[in-house]
Amino acid sequence: MARRSASPATAAPTQTRERSLWAQGFRRVAGVDEAGRGPLAGPVVAGAVVLPDLERADIEGLELIRDSKTLTPAQRERAAAVVREVALGVAVGEASAEEIDAMGILPATRLAMRRALDGLAVPPDYLLVDGTGVVDWRGRPCQAVVKGDRLCAAIAAASIAAKTRRDALMREMDARYPGYGLAQHKGYASPAHLAAIARQGPSPVHRRTFSPMRAGLLPAAPNPRSQLGARGEEIAAAHLARAGLRVAAHNFRTRRGEVDIVAEDGETLVFVEVRTRRTVSYGSPEESVTARKRQRIVLAAQQYLQEHGLESRPWRVDVVAVLARRGAPEVRHYPNVEIREPEAY
Repeated sequence: MARRSASPATAAPTQTRERSLWAQGFRRVAGVDEAGRGPLAGPVVAGAVVLPDLERADIEGLELIRDSKTLTPAQRERAAAVVREVALGVAVGEASAEEIDAMGILPATRLAMRRALDGLAVPPDYLLVDGTGVVDWRGRPCQAVVKGDRLCAAIAAASIAAKTRRDALMREMDARYPGYGLAQHKGYASPAHLAAIARQGPSPVHRRTFSPMRAGLLPAAPNPRSQLGARGEEIAAAHLARAGLRVAAHNFRTRRGEVDIVAEDGETLVFVEVRTRRTVSYGSPEESVTARKRQRIVLAAQQYLQEHGLESRPWRVDVVAVLARRGAPEVRHYPNVEIREPEAY
């Protein structure tokens, strides 16, 4: 019987899917997950893990085999050691920033997954992959599991293997390319990272096809109009937080559109357009959101979902209008504005 110690608060993934497949005659079921689809720098890394029946494992720390995002860095390192100790097979695969730029993030992610599967000492006969897409590997049957790293022990173990390997790679890249803080933010679009790119330009491990590199990130001289817009976005973000939403990102830009704020309302992603004015002499702020502008928001939202591997999440578009007059600003929030889907290009 496995020994259990104090565990993180979130519910642990199970082996329900693995047991069902074992009962059907599949003996080596591999969980597959990735880390690093969304960052601006570094590789995308995939993990592949084949687990035994954990109920028969007599190892401390099995409670740490769960979605790597719910673990602290120290817990992840301990969990990775537990996975290596208990698993029948563990492997990771990578696709570089150069490969991501050449083929796109989704094909590069599948390439990293195939490389991880190729590296397993115990070839699996069935694949469980986190998310909504499957991976083609040696003709093996494959099942996509939405939120698999929260539900399926093998996928959770793969998420731990992928995340710890990628974090180690980003520490190595930080030493090789100082000044960007890669060891701290792991390549994600933090304000400090964006400022470093603006100051130093992109490094060889930055993804040139990702915004903001694709659009060309250059420091711009401040002007009153941009300062008003930035102030309006600050006011809007504070309003959203008071309304119970969690702000996840600011100023996501692509060639086809942009989003001022990305927030989370429970499980729903919210793409927010902020319109700020000092006066209503030329119309209210919300009246300035044209149909064309709304379609560009949708295009940017769709790209954000793709780049971050969130295609399965529900989402909507909100407009926050800020009238930044003297004294307290007036804020109006319009959730779930009606937007016609743009035509395919």
